[in-house]
Amino acid sequence: MTFEPILLAPEQEVEEQYPYRRVWRTSWLEAGVLLVAVAVIFSLTRLFGVLPTDLHDTRLKVGVALLPLAVWLVISYWGERRALQPRRGLLQVAILGALAANAIAVPLEEHLFLPDRWLPAQSFFGRVLGYSATAGFTAEFLKYAVVRYTVWPDRIRQRLDGVAYALAASVGYAVVLNLRTALFTDNTLEATALRVASNTFSQLGIGVIMGFFLAELVVGRTPVFWLPLGLGIASLLSGVYYGFRSLTVVRSVTASDSVAAPIRGLALAFGLVAVLYMTFAFLIESADARMEALTGRRHAL
Repeated sequence: MTFEPILLAPEQEVEEQYPYRRVWRTSWLEAGVLLVAVAVIFSLTRLFGVLPTDLHDTRLKVGVALLPLAVWLVISYWGERRALQPRRGLLQVAILGALAANAIAVPLEEHLFLPDRWLPAQSFFGRVLGYSATAGFTAEFLKYAVVRYTVWPDRIRQRLDGVAYALAASVGYAVVLNLRTALFTDNTLEATALRVASNTFSQLGIGVIMGFFLAELVVGRTPVFWLPLGLGIASLLSGVYYGFRSLTVVRSVTASDSVAAPIRGLALAFGLVAVLYMTFAFLIESADARMEALTGRRHAL
């Protein structure tokens, strides 16, 4: 006669491992790292005086300009490689985003649109509409085209796939803007860091919009005007951000405002990406829940 041991502890259920990289978690982490890095540079310059306010070292500025790309590679790209079901082609999308910005967007802005020459003289609504129709539309259309004609629709399995690829294109696009700020302006290290954060946060936040609209075109049911609607919203929001940034970073003659203006600009940029991340995280979660409930009812029938 044999005796089987009696298990007194209840049997534990094996939790199913999530097969994909968690896009929102890594994206928030990247935004937080960049925000802290820029805040440190600002504090060492303005508050503690460790770094001189007139520091124009090009090598340091290039390092700051490349920081968002380095953070994305370490957190998102490497995290994707360790996922059970990784999203293929993220690095290629980021490279194409950079090439599109450098080959198309930058020449258009510098030789055709020239927003810095005529937009500052316009009213708030004039700046919003002017920037939306020129640089804003160009940026969002190019990021859309990079994702649309590379990984879409074959590699879009769920809504967050569109967001992940759009963020990759946005990182590449922002890096070109950041490098041009570092190499072709006389900004100090502090001013470069603040501009890098502004470029990166705005490109990432607004880039999520087209990622969602492209993914919904594959996963959900959309009207015929779906893509023009998404492109219009993204372009208009880009113009709205430009309009508010123009108001926020204008410096007055007082010393206190000369310190507060860059902080307000950084807060505006981070607030934009935070609001858009939270908004589309909610929209995607709600859409996925509705689709799951609908699928469950169909199986029950």
